[in-house]
Amino acid sequence: MSASPPADEQLDQMLVSEPPAVAALVRRLREVVLGAHPDLRERVNTGWHGIGFHHPRAGYVVGLFPRDGGVNVGFEHGADLPDPHGRLLGERRRTRDVRVEVGAGTDEEDVVVDYLDIAVDHAIDRAAGKAAAVRAAAREL
Repeated sequence: MSASPPADEQLDQMLVSEPPAVAALVRRLREVVLGAHPDLRERVNTGWHGIGFHHPRAGYVVGLFPRDGGVNVGFEHGADLPDPHGRLLGERRRTRDVRVEVGAGTDEEDVVVDYLDIAVDHAIDRAAGKAAAVRAAAREL
């Protein structure tokens, strides 16, 4: 079995078909996400055409998806998250996105980090609640 290429190489392969400005935005937001939460682990998913970020205790939390001149920052369980900036899109889905357009300023990075902080906290709480429920069920056996 051959090893997968490193994440940087996989990302380069995934972004080769994107306009340079979109590819640069994906890379910039990747650094923002990892800078804000260095405990997240990334996986390039060519099937989804995006990068998924996983928390060690809470699993998949957020993804970056280059789409039509920008990047959709997709939050797992986004429908359960508060929307302090009024920016979450996709009201009829479990996941919801924050759209970041090419040319966006650093204030957009702050918005992404705000939602990311909320999403990570929510994911950790959700995982802890599931673990507590499993322990309670095991005690009842």
